[in-house]
Amino acid sequence: MSTCGVAIKAVAARVPSIAVRNFDEQWFGEISEADQQAWQEKWGIEQRFFTDSSRHTPLQLAHSVAAEAISLAQLQAQDIDMLISGTTNVVQLSQNEECGLPKKLLYPRVSQALKHMLALENAIEFDIQNECSTMMDAMQIGHNAIKTGRANHVLLVVFETSSNSLDRSEANGMNFGDGYAAVVLSRHDDPSLGIKSQSYQSFPNNYSLATVKWDEQPKTPTGLSFQMPEGGASEMGKFVPKTLPKLVYSALEKIVMQPSDIDFFVFHQPARKLIDAWCAYLNIPAEKTIKIMQEYGCAVSAAMPLAFNLALQQQKIVARSQIVIASPSVGWGFGAQIWQLGELPKFSSQIHQSLLDSQNTTRNESL
Repeated sequence: MSTCGVAIKAVAARVPSIAVRNFDEQWFGEISEADQQAWQEKWGIEQRFFTDSSRHTPLQLAHSVAAEAISLAQLQAQDIDMLISGTTNVVQLSQNEECGLPKKLLYPRVSQALKHMLALENAIEFDIQNECSTMMDAMQIGHNAIKTGRANHVLLVVFETSSNSLDRSEANGMNFGDGYAAVVLSRHDDPSLGIKSQSYQSFPNNYSLATVKWDEQPKTPTGLSFQMPEGGASEMGKFVPKTLPKLVYSALEKIVMQPSDIDFFVFHQPARKLIDAWCAYLNIPAEKTIKIMQEYGCAVSAAMPLAFNLALQQQKIVARSQIVIASPSVGWGFGAQIWQLGELPKFSSQIHQSLLDSQNTTRNESL
């Protein structure tokens, strides 16, 4: 095992162009106001962002955020040794033919196309999928690859276009927003940097509580839709609030630490009440974490890195911090990592694609 450390060099995030608030007649007009009000109180989500396919394909936005992460890390494409990508979307439809792939395919999901678009000629590429935990799991795999000498620089990319699989007539279809994120991990000479401890647990007893299924009468562009049975949220409340803190405690115990020793907690962003419960079980103050679902919905695997980017933007994390990254995923798997940071990761200063497009238009008009 190498004695090197692992640095989080860059975190980049992007949300697409269409901002949709609750009670939007165009998007959620088939859902009664009473159901929408009850749903909003339960989840704490007030807005989300959807991808405008007339302006950007999902792969274009994934390419954009990945290229930004490489630039923020002050690297070139040829420096990347490994690309790990992930998306919950089963059917990859965008730009395949431009990358020499069939128009519609299930695998490879995005890694081969992204490698081609980014010109990562020296990188081994592969996809992983663990729904909401995909980026956290990719960080563990990339970290291990660096520690074992397999790579020096690893690019991790996730993109989520849940808007393609949302049944707008069902209140649970309001949970999700689209999001795109990338992280660069790099070898560092300081062996203290990186994951100090981790803990994972999987117990797939409750798969049926949250699934994406083929519709018999398709109501979405992909023919797939998110399904949650009546009472599903209540069933989740019996184990999701307690299980994630247990994994955080387990990881901390391995290195004789307490939650009070941690400077900041970066959680997945499924619901306001869940994060409140996690903080309560861990006995940590609200200022030691961030909640973003009210503005961005649940962006699935992009939610945690999006929250990470915003926490860095808002200067909630300082250099040399010890942070927790933790996430549940439907299936159900849970995990927690304890990271020792060195210098702060570089991050996206602007995450809204519509504003970036506006800036680019203004810049081009001035030339």
